[in-house]
Amino acid sequence: MMDGKKPHARTAWLLVAAGLSVLLLGTAITTQLLSAPGRSAGTTGGAGQSSAVSPGQSSGQLAVPALSADGSPLNGSKRAAGTFTASVNAPGSATVKFKMDGTYLGQDSTAPYTWPVQTGPGTHKLEARWDAEGGSRVEATFEVLSGGAAAPSVSAPPTAAAPQPTAPASGAAGTVLVATSAELASALAAAKPGQIIQLRDGRYGGKFVAAAPGTAAAPITLTGSRAAVLSTGSIKSGYALHVTGSHWRVSGFSVTESAKGIVLDGSTHTVLSNLDVGRIGDEAVHFRANSADSAILDSDIHDTGLAQPGFGEGIYVGSANSNWRTVMGSASQPDRSDRVQIRNNRISRTSAEGIDIKEGSTGGFIVGNTFAEAGLSGANSADSWMDIKGNGYTVTGNSGTTAKLDALQVHSVLDGWGRDNKLSGNTVVGGVPGYEVWVQSAKLGNIVGCKGSAAGRGLTNVTCSP
Repeated sequence: MMDGKKPHARTAWLLVAAGLSVLLLGTAITTQLLSAPGRSAGTTGGAGQSSAVSPGQSSGQLAVPALSADGSPLNGSKRAAGTFTASVNAPGSATVKFKMDGTYLGQDSTAPYTWPVQTGPGTHKLEARWDAEGGSRVEATFEVLSGGAAAPSVSAPPTAAAPQPTAPASGAAGTVLVATSAELASALAAAKPGQIIQLRDGRYGGKFVAAAPGTAAAPITLTGSRAAVLSTGSIKSGYALHVTGSHWRVSGFSVTESAKGIVLDGSTHTVLSNLDVGRIGDEAVHFRANSADSAILDSDIHDTGLAQPGFGEGIYVGSANSNWRTVMGSASQPDRSDRVQIRNNRISRTSAEGIDIKEGSTGGFIVGNTFAEAGLSGANSADSWMDIKGNGYTVTGNSGTTAKLDALQVHSVLDGWGRDNKLSGNTVVGGVPGYEVWVQSAKLGNIVGCKGSAAGRGLTNVTCSP
């Protein structure tokens, strides 16, 4: 994605010969400095990231913009695989866009400018660019070392039993009551297995991270009422809640006014339930980077894609194959966010699909959800309630009204994917001009159960099965 650049503002320097001291003229603090004679203004500190400090610059002046990872310089670094928070010291009033390995990640319009980045082994390049105060961009090249956990192997789909949002565990871990953003961030950072983090009613502003691991016997619980609201403060800024630890129970509260609502990266056995996630810039909930054996239950998902309609999915599982290198570290390594269960949610007014299942994901259940005005924008091919590109999904008992074209779609965008899905017992109430179930190919083993349909073109474009 290219942005038009405005001319760079420049800070003038006068080199005083007698003392070879530097006098700063003017008051503008800008993103690029003219260097001393003999050095060009475009010189960088390596791999494209600006790192030079002009002669005479004092510690009180704004440093040349540079990318950091969890507070440490990113350029030229070697890191373990996983998630880090990228940040850049761009000038105020900017909208900073982050891109990795050529793939757009998102944007942040609220300082400090940050974005969570999920990486796999290999050499990567992260870019940040903005257009405020003259505009600029910085890049950093870094290496992610191998040695992380192997991707999960393919396994048969589980039984249809839904995971339950278990009651918070009691015991020594106890309950932590929080009432401010700082208290919430601190409680998340210090969370222990079995602990309950209870949100008091109120608004929590920030980009919160749940990285601590729970256990199967003692999951970590984050809970509150719908009147407890998490938000980054802007539909163009960050994730309201980023879950990277496993065995979490997240329930009850609301998420709004963020670029993305809740994102799971590498979080397994995590259950989201009874949440309200709405008024979001891109997608509301995303299971990503091998976030397997997890679920979203009994939640309200609505009003997505307010910043980017083509990326406004309600519930998103996995990663498109074009993003595997960025997310998984290899263009040939699928995002195995397998066996995710999506049950009894109410999904409405999503600019892109209400539910989008990507190639690479296997064996999930999509059961009992209701849709209204999902997939209406037409942007980025969004024209259905649901688009399945994974394998072995069971889709049943879903119903709703109003789509741009079809209710349910099955696509094969990569050889070996979009296969062996079972779609039956779903209901179109009205407002669907196309098929109830449209299948790209009749040769991939997908099964559509026979029934009547109120969709404009009928049940399906392939032969149904009794």
